[in-house]
Amino acid sequence: MRKPVMLILLMIIVATVTLGKALGEFRDVSRSEGNILSTGEFDVRISKDNSRFYDDLRVFKIESLKPGDTKEVSFFIKNYGDVPIGNVSLFIFVKDIEDELSPAEKPYDLTPEKGELSSCIIVEKITVNSKDVLDSPTRLSDLVGKEIRLFTGGLKSKETLEVKMTMKLARDAGNECMTDSAEVMMKIVATQ
Repeated sequence: MRKPVMLILLMIIVATVTLGKALGEFRDVSRSEGNILSTGEFDVRISKDNSRFYDDLRVFKIESLKPGDTKEVSFFIKNYGDVPIGNVSLFIFVKDIEDELSPAEKPYDLTPEKGELSSCIIVEKITVNSKDVLDSPTRLSDLVGKEIRLFTGGLKSKETLEVKMTMKLARDAGNECMTDSAEVMMKIVATQ
């Protein structure tokens, strides 16, 4: 009987010393609150003259073209965010408009309710920072909805690309596109 009592007494002493030591030490706790995760800004904008950049901007208005006329339009694309841009593509959409059917056009225009100008405009080249990105001269109407890869790489924050498009009203453009117009929407798509 002495052994179990001694064993119990020994266990009580060990527990008391351990508990006393645990409760008798100084303690301190540090906390970390308000930690934040956020994303960088991904923003691409365009400009006519490389000075003021916008999300939405009319880049050109070309009027009174005659067969054989060639015009060059240029605009700039800028990484306005702080996340590098890996790819920039251009998508073109066109709305052909039959402004009015002139007497000279009437006998030749087989679709008087629809304009034909985009099929008479040849995009001769598209350059980005002086590098041609268009495989060959292509009718504007044939570029509609197709991806035109302008840039692949790493466009850092605040860096710009200069884009030039050379367009020509075909020399053989006939009366069917006389007095027509085309509204061109260019969609610039940037991805990481």
